[in-house]
Amino acid sequence: MLEGEAYWGRIKSIKRKLYLLEATLIIVIGVVLIFTSEDFSTNPLLLPFDRLLWFVLIMFIVVEVEGFIFRFMQLQYTKSDSVKYIMATNSMKRALIMAIIAGIVAVTLLLPGMAHGLETSLSYRGVATPDQPGRFQNKDTFAVSSIASISIHCNAPANVYLVSQFLVDTYPGDLVKGHAINEVVLADPDMEIDLTAYGFDTYYLYVSKLNSTDNTTVQAGFTLNTELSDSVTQLLPIVAIMVVAANAIWIEYLYPCRKKCAKKSIYK
Repeated sequence: MLEGEAYWGRIKSIKRKLYLLEATLIIVIGVVLIFTSEDFSTNPLLLPFDRLLWFVLIMFIVVEVEGFIFRFMQLQYTKSDSVKYIMATNSMKRALIMAIIAGIVAVTLLLPGMAHGLETSLSYRGVATPDQPGRFQNKDTFAVSSIASISIHCNAPANVYLVSQFLVDTYPGDLVKGHAINEVVLADPDMEIDLTAYGFDTYYLYVSKLNSTDNTTVQAGFTLNTELSDSVTQLLPIVAIMVVAANAIWIEYLYPCRKKCAKKSIYK
């Protein structure tokens, strides 16, 4: 009782209950936001996590601040300078680690060229032939990244047709080529098709020779140019900066307390 153990028990109990409630809240609201989103799809599978990311990041900030408050309360009720010293030291270490991680995230997404470099590393390269069309989905399963455009390079002039799964199911056989997304079908030998205006689906890239009597084997190498969602490139850096600032303020508050208790602490 003299060391404030009774208060510690109450604080820890409140902390566990609050964190359990918030974890349940995140799961429930997350499921609702994902399954009620107009982008949600089961075939092919798409869980629009980018719609949920803003809520998760806000809750992360809330939990971070709550952790500071609970630690502040524990420091206030603790009588022993040695225990205060240990608590302050551990809290400063955790805060420093969080600030470093958040700082790396902010720098990666805010520095010119860094985000583009990350998007380039996520880009995919493939090959399409007349016998084996290219196949891809224009978003990842969690909608964190999407295909902004597709760059095509043929080893010889050829006709290329980009069609969606919906078009393939609607128009049988070669009829689907007449309804290709790209109005210009001649790749001589390069072409780029913008996909930003098209919804989530599976897409196919068909290639055909200009001259059917030519024995040359035609193939089209393609690059899927990836871009990150606005939630990642715009919201995440802001939250990362807020995390850095919050932890820096917390370290600044703890430093005098740690320095004061270090003189009387039996631990070093």
